[in-house]
Amino acid sequence: MSYISIGPEYTGSKACYLSIECMSAIIRFLAVLSSAIGLVGYAEDLKQEKLVIAHYMTDMLPRTEWPLNRWIDPELSDPNGSTSEVGGLQQTVPMASLYLKGADLEQAVDFEIRAARQLGVDGFQFFYPLGENTKMLSKRYNETIREFIRLSETRYPGFRVSVCLCSPNTVEPTTQMQRVALWGAPLGELMEGTEKSAAWLRSEDGNILFFLWVADALAESVSHRANTPDQIREVGAAYQQLADTAGVPIDYVYQIRRFDDDPPYLDAILETFSAVWGWTSSEENEAFWDHVAQRCHETGTTYTQSVYPDYYTSKTYSRDGNHEFLSVEKALASGPSNNERHYRVTNLTGVQVSLLERARERDAALINYITWNDYPEGHHLAPEMAHRFGPALLLRHFKEAWISSDVAVKRDEAVVFYKLYRHELTPDNSFPIFIKSANHDEASEDRIELVTFLTEPAECFLNEHSLGVVQSGLQIHSIPSEVGPIRVRVVRDGNSVIEFEAPTPITDSPLRTDRLTYSFSSAFDREMSLLFPEKTGDGKKP
Repeated sequence: MSYISIGPEYTGSKACYLSIECMSAIIRFLAVLSSAIGLVGYAEDLKQEKLVIAHYMTDMLPRTEWPLNRWIDPELSDPNGSTSEVGGLQQTVPMASLYLKGADLEQAVDFEIRAARQLGVDGFQFFYPLGENTKMLSKRYNETIREFIRLSETRYPGFRVSVCLCSPNTVEPTTQMQRVALWGAPLGELMEGTEKSAAWLRSEDGNILFFLWVADALAESVSHRANTPDQIREVGAAYQQLADTAGVPIDYVYQIRRFDDDPPYLDAILETFSAVWGWTSSEENEAFWDHVAQRCHETGTTYTQSVYPDYYTSKTYSRDGNHEFLSVEKALASGPSNNERHYRVTNLTGVQVSLLERARERDAALINYITWNDYPEGHHLAPEMAHRFGPALLLRHFKEAWISSDVAVKRDEAVVFYKLYRHELTPDNSFPIFIKSANHDEASEDRIELVTFLTEPAECFLNEHSLGVVQSGLQIHSIPSEVGPIRVRVVRDGNSVIEFEAPTPITDSPLRTDRLTYSFSSAFDREMSLLFPEKTGDGKKP
């Protein structure tokens, strides 16, 4: 058995994001003017030291009055459905797609904000792909983001909205000026009438704060990634032009994708951009990110910590080296053996826990959760039938430790994490797997992991294996993977205080390749009743 102690000895650390003491005069001034200029929420935002902002795939909004996007359509995961020849092509089943029947735009947005707040997320940064289809941005994407802004203002004050500008690309060659004009137009339309909204996430200077993801190619001299200090400065200048075209002051969170020991390069980033972030793989290159955090604190740049819980794709990629992900029709026509799925070994809760710890250790100003709803990449936090709230229980505990020193466990809870089958088994419908992580030790995940949040010590049993007396606070134990049901029992003073069985057992005859991390907890019924009061909380599909 393995054991990790993460107990109640956590102490909080002072936030670097916004200094209340230094800005108290500004806060009082804004409070007086807020009603007149529509910045009530912004005045309050200055008092909020730390936030969790999750990346949101804008086209995966669960607007169930319409045909569902393929990535959130449960039918495509059904082993007996239209993709039964591969055991069901999709790997995830979003709960909103099952339970949120007939939802229009307002109902879908309302649900997403409620769910996010419940699971520990303070706002979304919306995927905004910079491609040639600007009509899609102007119509669908802007309409969705505007509705999030509206409901954040009217129903859920304090919930924050941002935009993530992604992958500038045009089919025909274009100049920087043409690209800025092309994408400045829909951004300007989005800003029109919303630029003073309290819902926007803002930098320390009060400017709207946007994220950049694989976004360097907006600049004239950069084809994919800026690799020199001069190119970094050119990227910054290009995005300043975009902000000018959109007509509002915008600061940017720059995605660092080059991890070399190159002080002039890093200094150029920190001088050019207001904040920095990473993406998946943020658990790797630990010394590099430690140095980035230190330099951010020294230079006044905002350091943010990226966190993700899992990574296994529903996307099927061609194996020809270009990593194109395939349509449903192409994936079925070419067959599993000619395709591949991508996977990162995350050691069950290991990666998420380590990244959440680093947010505290590095005094991060903001946590970027990767992602809220990118189900086809498997790193989602949103309610879904494999993850079943487990990652959110960890996030909420660590968020409390990150924000303050008061991390006393308020109720006894337990959650299990596991893989559906051992790594060496070959499923009936087997897709080759491409491992993207530096860690290739799949055998390390052949475990059942029990995470406990206990108010007082208690004896814990996992599949009737006694783990002994487990201390209070957050503790993590594991046993080797076992075929069959997963049962948890927590006993204190001779009384069972927690007892449950996970609804999805471990199998030795898997139907299809599936390397998602499954979880279930004693909190499942409570979380379900809050999200879907009319539904039962048995953990099974309706």
